[in-house]
Parts: sequence; structure tokens; C-alpha cells
Amino acid sequence: MRKLILNNSNNSTEKSGAAKAKGRWLAVWAVFHLAVLAMFAFTFIRTKGSVSIDADLFNMLPKSFNEESIRKADEKLTEMTGQNVFILIANSDFEKAEAAAKSIYDRIRASSNFSSVSLYARNLDSSENAMQETVSLLKKYRFNLLDDTSINLINESPELFAQEALMGFFSPVSLLPSDGTETETDPFRLAENTAKSYMASVGKTGIAMQVRNGVLASEKDGIWYVMLRGILSKKGAALASSDNGIAEIYSLCGSDEYSGCEFIYSGTPFNSHQSSNSAMNEISVISTVSFAAVIIILLIVFRTPLPIICSVGSICVSILTAFLAAMAVFHKIHILTLVFGTSLIGSCIDYSLHYFTHRAGNRELLTGTDIRRHLLPGLTMAIVSTVLCYVILLFAPFNLLKQMALFSIAGLISSYLTTVCLYPFIPMPKKERNLKAIRIMRPAGNRNRRKIIGRIAITVLFVFSIGSILALHRRFSIHNDLNKLYTMTGRLLEDRIKTVDIIKYNPTGWFIIRGESENDVLSKEENLRKLLDKTEDGARGYTAVSRFIPSENHQKKSRQAVSELLELAPMQYEALGFSTEEAEKLTESLRSEFISTEGDFISFESGTVPKLITDTLSTFWLGEMDGKYYSVIMPNIIDDSTAMKALEDNENGIFFINKMSDMGSDLDKLTVMILKFFAAAYIIMFVILKFLYSLKQSLKIISVPLLIVLMTGAVFAWTGTDLEFFSVTGLILVFGLGLDYIIYMVENEKHKSEDSRIIEPFATLLSFITTVISFGALALSSFQPVHLMGLSIFLGLTTAYISTMFYDRTL
Repeated sequence: MRKLILNNSNNSTEKSGAAKAKGRWLAVWAVFHLAVLAMFAFTFIRTKGSVSIDADLFNMLPKSFNEESIRKADEKLTEMTGQNVFILIANSDFEKAEAAAKSIYDRIRASSNFSSVSLYARNLDSSENAMQETVSLLKKYRFNLLDDTSINLINESPELFAQEALMGFFSPVSLLPSDGTETETDPFRLAENTAKSYMASVGKTGIAMQVRNGVLASEKDGIWYVMLRGILSKKGAALASSDNGIAEIYSLCGSDEYSGCEFIYSGTPFNSHQSSNSAMNEISVISTVSFAAVIIILLIVFRTPLPIICSVGSICVSILTAFLAAMAVFHKIHILTLVFGTSLIGSCIDYSLHYFTHRAGNRELLTGTDIRRHLLPGLTMAIVSTVLCYVILLFAPFNLLKQMALFSIAGLISSYLTTVCLYPFIPMPKKERNLKAIRIMRPAGNRNRRKIIGRIAITVLFVFSIGSILALHRRFSIHNDLNKLYTMTGRLLEDRIKTVDIIKYNPTGWFIIRGESENDVLSKEENLRKLLDKTEDGARGYTAVSRFIPSENHQKKSRQAVSELLELAPMQYEALGFSTEEAEKLTESLRSEFISTEGDFISFESGTVPKLITDTLSTFWLGEMDGKYYSVIMPNIIDDSTAMKALEDNENGIFFINKMSDMGSDLDKLTVMILKFFAAAYIIMFVILKFLYSLKQSLKIISVPLLIVLMTGAVFAWTGTDLEFFSVTGLILVFGLGLDYIIYMVENEKHKSEDSRIIEPFATLLSFITTVISFGALALSSFQPVHLMGLSIFLGLTTAYISTMFYDRTL
């Protein structure tokens, strides 16, 4: 009786301990997922729901490696211009094109998708006042605003300048409205001279548009083109959206009401809209295909819906957890992160496959707890090695990489915890546990023969890869070409070509000028312009603030030249019909005004410039940032970027920015940095392995990622594919995934039973097939970054699996 009581007591204690253990595992799973959910909720509330998905082409690229001040200036310029959209409304009848443009303008200017819309050459509501302000400016600062040609003419022959001015009074053509006092207050027509200079400067911008009926228009081959400009609001710039600004433009311009007109679209938002929609479509296709393939494989292998339901559920929980974690930290994640996130379908299911394969076929493991105990060392080392690679990427100075890394870390940890914490709660199958499919992994031949075959195969792989890289090293280079990332096709390509041909404006690079003050910046601009005018690209046209608002140094030169003219003032007045006495009084008045305005310089920052001019130049005057001043000179078209680069003078505060070239160079630097991260992760991982395994086993394990890099590099060398950022990123991700396979096999070697020695290779095979399906789908993407990353991971995973199977023969 006492023995029975003791037995019952022991059983109760064991059950109580088991219940507590199960409760602890369940608590670990719940704490992690609830923590991620709480972080997201906190971020959502704090940002008032401003979490979103970003699909901007340029936002998937790293920040410039330029010094911080220039990067900030360039980002400010990009922010000001990146949401600009341009529509050319074309018709052979100007009135019809104008009417269509006005109709569209009236409809979209009240839309919440646009922060501003412009059709007219000036704001009609205040056009008269704006013109009056500009005329007043030219008259007030007429002594300061002479251009270089006029200054040089006065210095060489003030009499000739005076004669030309005198002839101008008898000309019927005048740019400035007359108030009848010009002959008394401006006998040398200085204000008119400046007005002509301004008009010439507008012409030198090179933009082939003219003002007609108050709108900007251009005529080519008998067709009139009227320009409508807009800036998208935050709502209107939302990508992968059916009701953003671009969608509204397409809907409105595609209506039958404007069937007689052709619409030509240009601007980064149109490209981003197309790429984002394409990316979203690809996400749907890739996800659907990957899920379908995985489900079919599981049905064939397990012939029961339970592993499918659990595995798919684990994947969904993992991806949702990853999404919430990334949103909680970054508030906005790039669409490419989601595209890459579909690869978690293959990665996350690895843990599930190992569990359910042993559950279905390992007859020595009688409970879920036994399976967990059997798999825990291998699964834990696998998650540690994989997460280590992603943690390394968190230190990269590139937001997209950090997003991908965090997304993957959260998703993989979620899947790991689901496997080790929740799956053991699932009751074991009652029928005989013997999967016939598993028997295909039964080792063939004797052990010594398998060792010889494995060693020969591994040696051949190393020799082939190293020999290929050495023989083809000239093809093996790190080079990023952004022109390959996004290829404009179809309607957008045609519109881009037409727009450039019509308005002669396609800025692909610009100069950022930095100075200690406004005067310093404008002085540097003027010096740069003298050099820029001598180049072919500069001669075609460019926009610069100093063409309209000269530096104080230039204004002083202008005043010095005017002082020479004042000596001729009495004679000029008499030539205009005034008596000698009147001429002397008018000359004295003119001198007094000249002296009283000494030290009064026109300045962009002082607020003396009329709104009409500041609005026109606002894109090119970046103003003060962190105690420095910045402006932009933007050539309309750049054919010779080398000549433009030669004008750069970083020490003097002149920087040439070529977005595509500079980003390619920055990606090259980032690629090298990632390779250094890879080396760091490699060393760290080897140190960790050395503590857990023998030296021989550690060397076998750590040689797999090395072989992955060598084989992928060899294939790239044979195909002439440059090693670039996205493919190198793929290699880093394969590093962890490839280690998983060999770690599973090394851990499995500790188990001597036949079931374990057969089941683990089969589970690894299933893991490889499901993962390679996911990444193989990415390799089929038409979006080049996704394609390159998917291809690199496909090659790496294949190498990892093959080498692991051969290594298994040597264990």
C-alpha cells in the first residue's frame, strides 16, 4: 500500500514537473510574440498610424558616402524635386491643348493628392503685383545688376555704352513698362539693361518652352505641347496604391473628354508607380507559387494535412511577426524587404520539416518532448549561425539591409520558437511511424568507400572553383551599374524620350556649391559658371541663382562701372533734351541716389527678392544648413560627365553629383564593406564552433560557406557577371542557411540509430528543396535586384547542399 502511494506520488510529481516545463516553453513563445506586437502597437500609436510601405526606386539604395553636409544638401534637393510630376498636353491646335490643360488643372489643383499644381507661367491671382515687384526691384537695384558684358563695355568705353542707351530711348521696343520718368531717373537705361540680361539668362537655361497665353508651351513638327506641373502630397505619393496622385492623373487624362489630346508623362513618381505595382504583382505570384509548391511537397511526403496546417501556420505567424517587428523599428519598410521576405517561406519551414519528419518516421522518439530534445542542439546552432549573419548586416550603413536583416531575424526566431515551444504539444501519431519516402536516403556502399567518394568530390569542388577564379580573375570584379537595376520600357520610355526632345531638359547631374555665406556661395557660382560656359554641356544651358541674384562682389563691380558712367551724366541729360541747368540738377539727384544706396545689396536671404523670382529659383537655392550655405547649378543635359567631374573642386566647396554614377560607386564601397562583414562573421562563427565541436568538425562546418563563395564567384566569372551589391548580400544570407545543413548532419552523427541516420538527411533534403524553390522563384523576377539576389542565393544553397551531402559521406 505504501509502495502504491509512493508510486502515485512520484507520478504526480513527474506530471507536475512536465506541466511546468510545458508552461515555461509556452511562456517563452508568448512573451516573444506579445513583445513584438506591443512594440508595433506602441509605434503605431506614437506615430499616429504613419506606418507605410515604400517602393521608391532610389530609397532601396544606400545613402551617399559623401561627407554629411553635402549628403544633407543633396537629400534636401531630392526631397524638393523627387515628387515633381510633369504632363505635356499635346494637340495640333494650341487652343485645344490649352483648354484641356486648364480643365485638368482646375480638377487636380483641389485634390488632396497634390500639394501644388502649376499651369500658368506665373500666379494669375497676383500676376500684376508680382510683375510690379519685379519691375521695382530692377529699378531700385539698377546700379547693382549689370551683367559682365555691360560692365566690360563700360570699363572699355563708357561713351559707347551711353550712346547705345541714348538710342534705346528712341526705340519703340521696351521690356519694362514706362512711367514717364525714365529719362530723369535712369538716363543710361540701367534697369532696361538688367531686364534684357534677365531675359537672356532665362534663354540660357536652355529649356525649349515659351510663354503663350500665360502658359508654358512649345511647338514641334506642327504639334503644340502645353506643360502642366505638379508636386505630389504625402497622400498622393503613396506607392502601390490605387488612389494616389499618379493613379488620379492616369484616370483623369484617360477619360473620353480629352480623347483628341495626347498626354506625355515624366517624373520619378511615374517610374516609382510602375515599379511598385510590378513589385507587388511579383510578390503575389512568388508567394502563391512558393506556397503551392511547398504544400504539394508536404502532401506527397506526409500524406496528412497536419504537417501542412502547422507548417503553413508557422510561416504565416513568422512573416506577420517579421512584418510587425520591422514596422515597429523602421515605421516604413521598403517593398523589396517584403519581396525578400517571401524567401522566409523556405527558410522558416526548415524547422517544421525537421520536426515533422522525425515525428513521422523516427520510431525511437516516442513523444514530442523526445523529438525536441533530439533536435534542440542542431536547431539552436542553426538559428544562432543564421541570426549571426543577419545581426552583422544590422551594422551596415544602409537602411534596406537593416530592414531585411531585422525582418529575417524576427521571422526565423518566431519559426524556431514555434517548432521547439508549440509542436511538442501536438499528439504523436497512433499509426505505425514509417515513411517509405525516407528510405531513399539509405546510404549506399560501405563507409570507407563513401569517405573516399566524399573527399574526392569536395576536393574537386574546391579545385574547380579556385582554379576558375584564378584563370578568369579579369572577369571577376566588384562593379555596380544602377542603369541595370531599372530599365524603363513601354509607354514611360517613349514619354521620356519625347519629353527630352521637346523641352530639351533631362538633368542627370548637378553641382552643389557650399560656402560660408550667401555672398561666398554666389561668388563661387560665378567662378564655376565661367568654366561651365566653356564646356559643350554648359553651353546648352543650365540654371544658376547667380544669373539673377549676383554676389556682393559682382554688385560692387557693377557699381564701380556705374560710377564711371556718372561722369557722363550731364552730357547724357543734355543729349536727352534737358537744359544745362536741368542736367546739373538731375545729375546731382542721380549721384545722391547712387551714394545713398551704397552698401544696399540685393540678397536672396534678406527677403529683398520678389516672390516671383524666389519661387522660380527656390529649387536651386538650398539656403543655410548647419551654419553653411548651399546652392545648386543644374545643367539641362549632361553628355560628358567626365568634363563636369573635372570642374569639381571639393576643397573649394564645389561638388559634382551624378546620381546614378555616385550611387554605383557607393554600392561598390558598400559591397566591399559587406564582404568584410562576411569575413568578420566567418571568424566569429569559427570561434563559436571551436567551443562546441572538435577542430576537424569545426573545419568541415566552416568550410561550407567558403565553398559557397568560391563556387558562386566561379559561376559569376564564367558567365561574366559582376559581383555586385545584391548578389553579395545574397551570399551573406546563404552563409547562415548553408551552415544549417552541415550542422544538422554533424549533430546527427552523434545519433547511432538507423532511423536518425536516415531521417536527418531526408529532412535536410526537404529543407533544401523548399528553400531553393522560394529563392528560385526570386531568381525568376524581372526586377533586377530581386533577380540577382535570388540567383546568388540559389547558387549558394545548391552548393551548400551538395557539399553537405558529400561531407556527410566523410563523417
